[in-house]
Amino acid sequence: MKIGLIVEGDSDKAFFDNYFMEKFAFDKRNLLVLTSGKKKGQCKIENKQIIHAHIETLIDKKCTHIFILVDLNTQSKEQKKYECIILLKNDYIKSVNLKKFEDKFSSLKVIVVSQEIESWLYSAWDFSDNKMKKDLNLLFKKIEESKKKRYISLNEKDLLKKFISYKKPLDLTKNKSLKYFMDKLEQCK
Repeated sequence: MKIGLIVEGDSDKAFFDNYFMEKFAFDKRNLLVLTSGKKKGQCKIENKQIIHAHIETLIDKKCTHIFILVDLNTQSKEQKKYECIILLKNDYIKSVNLKKFEDKFSSLKVIVVSQEIESWLYSAWDFSDNKMKKDLNLLFKKIEESKKKRYISLNEKDLLKKFISYKKPLDLTKNKSLKYFMDKLEQCK
């Protein structure tokens, strides 16, 4: 089993590279993570050419399953704000034209992360389906201030480092999209 992931940004890739693979016992040779990247703060997860190129790369690297992780708070080209996972998933599949790969590669799935990868981190403390980076920052601020430490708001990569430093496991029961993703990974075996 070789799994390919396409994620939104560098901090999402860092999550899989620096935390997920170790904690969930994935070998780097069996879990390949590509990022759509950002340009001037804009996420390229909706860029059809980039996503198609990444899918082709993962197919060429003999991935048996490919997952595209899209944050629920991702804005569409029409500047829609999604609250429905199914609507975002369907619109995404259409806008990026994933139907093109149906005959060529049937194990391609879109997973909507509710709200973003940082919500998965928040699951170590509490229910987190509707949590975001700002919520994780606030949680860390409360923890640090309770220890009488000064806290400065962190960027995405530093939030991940801070999370890792707490050595708390993710709780699959406290985030539906994390549980769904893990269930899908389990089905790949």
